Order: sequence, then C-alpha cells, then structure tokens
Amino acid sequence: MPRKHPWFPGYTVAGVATVGLIASAPGQTFIISQLNPILRETFDIPELTLNTAYTIATVAAAFPLVLVGAMTDRLGPRRMLIITALTFGAACALTSAVSNLLSVFCAFFLLRFLGQGALSLVSQHAVAMWFHRRLGSIHGIKQVVVFGLWILFPQLAVFLISQFGWRETYLIFGGLVILFVVPLAVFFMRDRPEQLGLRMDNDAHEHADTATPDPSGAGPIPDEYAPSREVAFTLREAMRTPAYWILCSVIFLSPLIGTAMLFDLVPILGRRGMTPVDAALATSAWTAAMALAALPSGIATDRFRAGILTSLGMGVIALSALTLAAADSTLLAVLALVLFGVGQSIVAASASAALARYFGRAHHGAIRSSATRIGVIGTGLGPIFTGLSVHFTGGYSAAMIAFVFMCLPLAILCLRLHAPARS
Repeated sequence: MPRKHPWFPGYTVAGVATVGLIASAPGQTFIISQLNPILRETFDIPELTLNTAYTIATVAAAFPLVLVGAMTDRLGPRRMLIITALTFGAACALTSAVSNLLSVFCAFFLLRFLGQGALSLVSQHAVAMWFHRRLGSIHGIKQVVVFGLWILFPQLAVFLISQFGWRETYLIFGGLVILFVVPLAVFFMRDRPEQLGLRMDNDAHEHADTATPDPSGAGPIPDEYAPSREVAFTLREAMRTPAYWILCSVIFLSPLIGTAMLFDLVPILGRRGMTPVDAALATSAWTAAMALAALPSGIATDRFRAGILTSLGMGVIALSALTLAAADSTLLAVLALVLFGVGQSIVAASASAALARYFGRAHHGAIRSSATRIGVIGTGLGPIFTGLSVHFTGGYSAAMIAFVFMCLPLAILCLRLHAPARS
C-alpha cells in the first residue's frame, strides 16, 4: 500500500460536494426572495402572512435534519447525496405547481428542508470525512467557487422569471439539480479515505506521531490502526459541552440576520427609493464578498483559534446590520451586504471546521445535523423580526438595531470558545 496516493480522492469528493452546495441555491433565501413580491401579488398574501409562512415552514423543516444526519452516518454521504439531490429536484418541480397559501407553505418547507438543509448538510459532511488539518483551507476554496458562481444566480433568476415565468424557472432549476449532482455523486463520490486504504488529508501513516497540533485545535489524526485515539463525541456528549452551544449560537444568529436582510431586501430598499435591480445588485455584492473572503477565512481557520475568528465575524455582522439600518443609497446598501458577506464567511469557515475538529468523525452526521437544524431555525425566524418591525414601527430599522444588540454579547462570549476535553 503506498504511503500517499498520487491524486488524493478527497479533492474529487470536495469538488462533488461543491457542486452539491451550488445546486442548493433554489432552496436558499437569496433565490426564494426573488419570488417574494410575485407570490404576494399572485395569491394576494399580506407581507406579514407570507413572512410568517416562510418562518413556520423553515422552522418545521429544521427538525427532520437530525434524521438526515443519522442516515448519513449510516448510509454514507455518497448514497445520501444521490437521494437528497433527487428529492430536492422533485421539490423544485412541485414548487412550480403551487396554487394558494397552503401549497406555498408546503413548497417553502420542501425547499428549505431538502435544499438549504439536507443537500447542504450532506455536502458539508462529505468533506469533513476526508480532511482534518486542512479542513479550513478546503472549506475556503469550496466557498470561493460556490459564492463566485452564486454571484450570477440572482440575475439569472430574474432573467429566467422575466423570460419564462416563475413556475417554469423552478422546473428548470429542478432539472438542473438532478442533471448535475446525481451523475457526479454516482461516479466520483466516496465515503471515507479508509475505504481506499488512505488517511485523512492524504497523510502518510507516521504523520500523526510526528506532527504538532496547530493553534486552531486542528491536531493530527492518529493512524487508523489506533482509532481509540481519535476524538469521538456522541451527540449527547457534545451537547454537554459549552463549545457546542457557543458554536450553535453562532450558527443560529448569523443566518437569522442574513435571511431577514435578504428575504425582505426588495421592500427594505424600495421604501428608500431603490428598485429590485438595486436589490439584486446588493445581493450579488453579498455573494461576491462571500467568495472573496472565503479563502482567507479558511486559511485563517487552519491557523487561529475558532473563538477569535467567530468573535470577529459576529462583530462584522453587527456592523453590517447597523449600516443597512442607515442605508439611504445603493452604495450604502451594497456596503451593508458586503460587510455581512465578510462576517458570514468568517463565521461559516471557523464554526464549520470547529464542529468537525472538536467532536470527531464517528458521529459527525448527527452532530452537524443538530447544529444545522439550529441554523435552519434561525433562518426561519429572521423574517419574523422584519415582519414585526414593519407591523409595529412602519419600517425595518428597528429589526436591524435589534440584530446589532444580539451580535455584540455573542461576540464577547465567543472569546471563551475552546476545544472540549477529549476522552
């Protein structure tokens, strides 16, 4: 058996996982938000009602994710990626057939559960099975590609809707998801390096005995012939540690704020004299910022403590909310979304890597799905804040100020984040 494989299949797995993340776009808020005004007008749904339906559907979609994580631990990411891509493609097709508020609610549930939830979860899980020391850098490269391509998606969605209609657009999305993800998963995805006689990060077998753990907590994984030395928290054990709850708080609050901003970005800017084109421009600026910040964030994750990075990220997100509260021009709106993209990129890279490094691979699917469920609940609650802000104050600034005061205490708490004791 060679000490190191000339081409590490983990890179191929990371490539397939990247395609899976890109394909989750029709279930992400920044694409669903393009349907926001259309659904209100088509089915005569009030703003707060639609926001509430989105919130309830998203929160409900979060709970089955633990089952998806458990199935991923049992069946492996290859089979689960095939299953989730097929079902998510079908969900996009069903979205094109909605006819009233109830069916819109069901469409929201399926898109959030299968796209933003399950497909993203399985794709992230697959990469964590192959990388440990370089997980942050690989995550950064992956995010550069995902958000670099997502820059074009808001404009693509607007173009397809204008040319073919919103129903046909989601039919096209569903077909593309199945066409691109399923064949790649069938032919190129593998579950673990041990299946091919390899080790994580393509390390030679003696690496674990000589390497020094880096300051991020991404210490070396021991040889597979001594598996008891690899950290292996169960979900129940992880939930007893402060690190789990600090990470989950970050994973909860960041998408809550982002979803609130993106889901209502068109009306937020519209009340200040800007157009849907300006909103699409700001959304593209967000994806561009995520793409540009992803690789530096990933590299930093491999070199610095997760607590420092998550604290920094939450501080930048607070600044973005404050900027959007004061935005009265396209330039300030773009700046607010750029700041949010940078902060979210830092938080996503550091928190995602910390979950895998702190708690191990043995029950990673269950632990990540539990954290993902909390994050999805956060995305669901975001529009409630903006909806209530409009209902009680007549504008969106109150919600943005509330987000600032939610971020700052968590940024301070993150400074206490450290790896739990390894049994």
